[in-house]
Amino acid sequence: MQILSLKPYRKNKVQVFLQEEKPAFVLYQKEVEQYGLKEGGELTESTYAGILEETLKKRARNRALYLLARQARTEWQLRKKLEEGFYPEEAVEEAISYVKGYRYLDDAGYAENFAEVRTKRKSRRMVEAELLKRGIPRETVDAAMESLPSDEKDTIRSLVQKKFPCPQEAGREEAQKFLHSLVMKGFGFDDCRDVMRELELDII
Repeated sequence: MQILSLKPYRKNKVQVFLQEEKPAFVLYQKEVEQYGLKEGGELTESTYAGILEETLKKRARNRALYLLARQARTEWQLRKKLEEGFYPEEAVEEAISYVKGYRYLDDAGYAENFAEVRTKRKSRRMVEAELLKRGIPRETVDAAMESLPSDEKDTIRSLVQKKFPCPQEAGREEAQKFLHSLVMKGFGFDDCRDVMRELELDII
């Protein structure tokens, strides 16, 4: 493999390009010198294997642990962050496998916790969409949602009571706007209307 270019990166780092589109990996300047990498030079398979095993895989594992320590992430989110750090595919896969082995990365558990917390203030439909956007597989999302109550009226009631602690003092226009906002968040119109009528809000 030929090294097309070596470009300075942040904090004494260097991007190593083996093709023009994006860097193959990133090393510290001292590591570039240690491995004898030069623009236009040859990167042998044995040298690349050494870089991968001695440096990049270990660094990817540590980066994955750091990212998960800061906040819970899905596999898709973690993979994306590692790829943004220009770790090679082999290093990314090894890091993912490593944290999964210690159950630091668990999409099913993430989905269950996320759904339990978010459905207290958002509709099931919106929570499902957010989980899918985070890269959780559909079957995992469905399993997480199955354990939650399908009736959303309690959630709607809680949101309405928080917005209007004194329903009788709320104006019709304000109540109608809030009804619209609930529907836009994915709650069923009929459920929202029934709860607001039950709480004697003027929405007609």
